[in-house]
Amino acid sequence: MQWQDWDHNLHQLRNVSGKCENGTTAIFVQKDGREFMFTLHDVVKDRSVMFSGQALGGTLKAEGKILITPIDNFSTRIEYSFELSGTLGFVVALLRKRDVVEGTESGLRNMVKMVEEEVQATDFVTMN
Repeated sequence: MQWQDWDHNLHQLRNVSGKCENGTTAIFVQKDGREFMFTLHDVVKDRSVMFSGQALGGTLKAEGKILITPIDNFSTRIEYSFELSGTLGFVVALLRKRDVVEGTESGLRNMVKMVEEEVQATDFVTMN
């Protein structure tokens, strides 16, 4: 799964420094052309990834969290949150709150859909 497959605002990732692990950096290029430098942290395979970054000289900061929690042998909870902060980020978050919320909810729906499609395409179920 590539990041831009589930994040509808993302056009591509550039200058990715490594795999999905702590300290990996990348430039997130949005569909509107804006670019953010992000760093991955708190990465735990099949459990969590957090990403934080900034743009416009640090006046616009962003942080995303993806948490995956097994509930039982047949269910998993995926939580996704995204927050804007910083001097300009605070203003953008207020003015475009609906866009931020809808984008986050859309990303979560896309993640769930992609995982469910992958499970349905698999001929077996792995039990923990």
